[in-house]
Amino acid sequence: MDSTVRVTKGSLDKDTNFVVTEKIMTHGKQYAETEFEVNLNGENASTHVTSRSVATDKSKQKFISKIYGNTKCFAHVECDAIIKDNGKVQAIPEITANDIEANLIHEAAIGKIAGEQLTKLMTLGLDEKEAEEAIINGFLK
Repeated sequence: MDSTVRVTKGSLDKDTNFVVTEKIMTHGKQYAETEFEVNLNGENASTHVTSRSVATDKSKQKFISKIYGNTKCFAHVECDAIIKDNGKVQAIPEITANDIEANLIHEAAIGKIAGEQLTKLMTLGLDEKEAEEAIINGFLK
C-alpha cells in the first residue's frame, strides 16, 4: 500500500469507553494519515487512544486527534513515533474541554532511536541493523 487515510469518529454516551490502539510503519515514499475525533457527551464517558509509529526512508505520517469533553469525562491520547533516515511525522493534538469536569490529556513524543539503546544491544552481540530492528519491533509491540 502506498498511502492510507483513516478517519475514526465516535460519540460516547454515559458510562461508555472507547479504546483505540494503532501501530503504523511506513517506508519508501509511503504516506499514512490517521484522524480520530471523539465527542465525550455522557457523564463518565472515557477514551484512550494510542498511536505508535515508525517512519523510515522518505515516508510521511500525520496523526490528528480531536477530543471534545462535553461533560464530566476522561480522555488520554498518546502519540509516540520514531523517525529514521528522512522520515517525517506530524502530530496534531486538539483537546477541547467544554465542561469544568472534563479531564483531557494529550501526550506526544517524536524522535530518533537513542544511541545508548543501540550501543547496549551491540555490546550484547547484535550488529547495528539487528539492534535497530530489535528496538523498532519492541516499540511496535
